[in-house]
Amino acid sequence: MKRAYLTIDDSPSKHTDELTDFLVSKNVPAVLFARGAFMDADEGFTKIVRAIEKGFTIANHSYAHERTSEIGFENQTGQILRTQNLIDRAYDEAGIARPPRYFRFPHLDRGCGNAFPINFETVPNEYRDYVQHLFWDGVRLETKTPPTPGQLKLKNDIQSWLAGNGFVKMPTPDITLPWWTGTELETAIDAMITFSTSDWMLSPRHVGKWPPKTAKDLTDKIDNDPFLNREDSAHIILMHDDREDLLTITENLVNHYLNSNFTFLKI
Repeated sequence: MKRAYLTIDDSPSKHTDELTDFLVSKNVPAVLFARGAFMDADEGFTKIVRAIEKGFTIANHSYAHERTSEIGFENQTGQILRTQNLIDRAYDEAGIARPPRYFRFPHLDRGCGNAFPINFETVPNEYRDYVQHLFWDGVRLETKTPPTPGQLKLKNDIQSWLAGNGFVKMPTPDITLPWWTGTELETAIDAMITFSTSDWMLSPRHVGKWPPKTAKDLTDKIDNDPFLNREDSAHIILMHDDREDLLTITENLVNHYLNSNFTFLKI
């Protein structure tokens, strides 16, 4: 049996109620990483409350989905706190105990740009190319420029800030991949990934601009990944609850995972 934790970025959207109903119908738990700006409107906030009531975990995806390397320490940490206040209030309104604080950086930009979310030198050499392309093929890259000393300091400073403000590593002890264990991927406080579906590349804004151009391209990516289909380790899968029309794509991908002998784990 293949095992995975499903994480969904960019909630809430116009599809969140339908998405969470679909996941409940399939008995698929998920962590929804919420954007504060999408929660600020009453409708979005209510969707998050309903997701909590259905049993989903709500985590923090900052407020305005801006790149940490571009907006800096004070701006990003302020946005994280603003979003966390909304998440805490949603749990209070749902009447459910608040879970630990989990966080994922927008664009997976942890302070060094998203081409170098971690120091790839910490990954064993035989897996380094795979891990690089895990990120480079799954996020919207605008440059592959290596981080500056200032950006490296920013990344470390925000890790320390997260620890000091009650954020903890999302518990995924059954991930034992050789390029995960003992690397920065495993030790980071913010929520990292082991597989990106690249679902966002088929949204109306992006379709045709990236190598995956059809739903089959995305399912082929799942089927052909050399690590995702191993049964000796769990995975953290990244998908999106987008403001565009991704719901059918999301449903098809979840169904594909289930039909491919995956079981989804609850955090």
